[in-house]
Amino acid sequence: MKLLKMTRIKNIRLDSARLYIKPLTFQQMVWYKDLDDCLEKDLELIIGSRGLTEEFIIVIQTSNIPYVSFNPDKILFGTIWVIVLKDQNIIIGDIGFKGAPSEYGLIEVGYGIYPEHRNKGYMTEALNSLTNWAFQQPEVKIILAETDKTNLASQKILLKSNFAPFAETESDYWWRLDKEIIN
Repeated sequence: MKLLKMTRIKNIRLDSARLYIKPLTFQQMVWYKDLDDCLEKDLELIIGSRGLTEEFIIVIQTSNIPYVSFNPDKILFGTIWVIVLKDQNIIIGDIGFKGAPSEYGLIEVGYGIYPEHRNKGYMTEALNSLTNWAFQQPEVKIILAETDKTNLASQKILLKSNFAPFAETESDYWWRLDKEIIN
């Protein structure tokens, strides 16, 4: 059973015009966090200037890795999906969900792109690929995203991807994309 799940995730790849996004296995996620070249070697990618913030490394260690460990049947909703630039065969960022859909079909997406690849439309392209995939999953009805009020670039990405703001806190905006709007 475990081998079947491993084979299934290794065969998933979402392609767009310039990118593909790929979910990582448990071991690949550990390599991603470790910032060595094991992940690139395993995925047959060129080693680029991959860097992660200390904050994101902590999230991977305390959230993604435990989630996938305890929910292997929901790995696609807890793992990191790497964003690969096809023409250079390098990882340029990451995207993923913060757990499986709730009983109401709600799921939250998060993403990041390495600084040298910003402002080129890559994240919008990756977000659209992943949201299209998510809405093909019957249990997903609404995709949520949270942005800092000062993060205008992320807000622009969400607007281009048809997300709409629906709530705010003192420091953040909350966005949503409904399956009915896409279909």
